[in-house]
Amino acid sequence: MPSPLIVIAQLDAKPEFAAQFRAALEPLIAATLQEPGCLRYQLHQSLESPHSWILYEEWESEAALLAHQQQPHYIAFASLASPWFANRVVSRYRRA
Repeated sequence: MPSPLIVIAQLDAKPEFAAQFRAALEPLIAATLQEPGCLRYQLHQSLESPHSWILYEEWESEAALLAHQQQPHYIAFASLASPWFANRVVSRYRRA
């Protein structure tokens, strides 16, 4: 069995939207943690930049991640938060 798929999403909100952005993450996180194949979905806020976060994700498989990206709560967050992003970088890893 392959090791879990790790996703690290660097999410930077435009400063004027930081509070709305953070609030919109809460229902996304709660729903995602209930998804089959989600092993971890943790939000971390930058100490240097209050409008920057990292989402650390662990998924059982690529299929679980792809299913997550089709969920209504994911699609709703992406649509709502899209204009609030200053920057977004998503990287995928496997344990070495």
